[in-house]
Amino acid sequence: MKPEFTSTSLDYSRLFKIANIVTSIGIILVTSGGSWDITNHILNKPETFFAPPHAMLYSGVGIALLGFTLLFVSWQKSQKPSQFSRGIKITTIGIASLLAAGPIDFVWHSTFGLDGLLSPPHLVLIAGMGLTSIGALANAKVFLKGSEKPSRFIIVVSMIPVWFSVTGLFYSFSLPFSKTDYFDFNPNPIFAAGFAAVAYPFLVTVILASSAILSKKRFGVASLVGASYLGIMTLSAVIPNHTLIHTIPFYLANIIPIILGDYVLSRSKTTKHVMLAGAIFGSIFYFLYYPLITYTYNEITLDKLMWPSLTSQIYFELVPLVAPFLIISGGVVGALGVRFAQKITS
Repeated sequence: MKPEFTSTSLDYSRLFKIANIVTSIGIILVTSGGSWDITNHILNKPETFFAPPHAMLYSGVGIALLGFTLLFVSWQKSQKPSQFSRGIKITTIGIASLLAAGPIDFVWHSTFGLDGLLSPPHLVLIAGMGLTSIGALANAKVFLKGSEKPSRFIIVVSMIPVWFSVTGLFYSFSLPFSKTDYFDFNPNPIFAAGFAAVAYPFLVTVILASSAILSKKRFGVASLVGASYLGIMTLSAVIPNHTLIHTIPFYLANIIPIILGDYVLSRSKTTKHVMLAGAIFGSIFYFLYYPLITYTYNEITLDKLMWPSLTSQIYFELVPLVAPFLIISGGVVGALGVRFAQKITS
């Protein structure tokens, strides 16, 4: 069933779609800048409000704001189709949070200097990213449901910002990057490890499985979403640390199990096959969240002093210690997560 735009609003339906895409692209820039900013913190690069990652981040905010403005105007002019009301409301709250995050972040940096990952400005920013991207996805879902052949491009552009936004929230409660001269918001190491073991595989599975389901299980869509995630992480979290560049082939090899899970899901006829695909997606989270996940599990195992130049060495030392357990636990969580993905996409 197609979205119900009236005869007087048809001219605005195309603008609404384009504006929704622009909003999602803006959040992709915001989240990419955020990922780059985390890497810069790890590398101890000079931190100011006007740092390059912040420039990318707030440029994304500007693009998202432009997209939202066009989105809201086209929705109003098209006589407010009711199917989009929820998405518009969520996006409005998200954009308001994004706009508030800038001044709050500037005041925080001016007052306290370096800020940790888990800080009031970052929580406001993450909330804005998450709500804006979820609202845009809710709008996109209406168009996708009304299409006989859902657009791969819309699915990828809509899913990636949600993935990165929620990941940013999960990072706040699983990475030890929140201790500064003024505050120590670092999560308890045991809590962080347990949280990561459940939250990350669940998110990975929900995003990839939802992408496939929204595309009516067309093979390749979940793979495109996974490849996009790997590409952005490579550019924002691996390449900036030159000592990790030699591990890029290892990291990009994650696309193989993603493609396998995508294929299984596209051919699934029974619940068992669907859950198998989810288990495949969930089981690779330890490898997908390289290199940052090293910090989470180093704290409860090797407890070595972490330096950017030692990240890959410590990560691969951790593999035989934690990877077997995390592959199994991630697979179990993934098998459950895919059922959740079926519910939210129905």
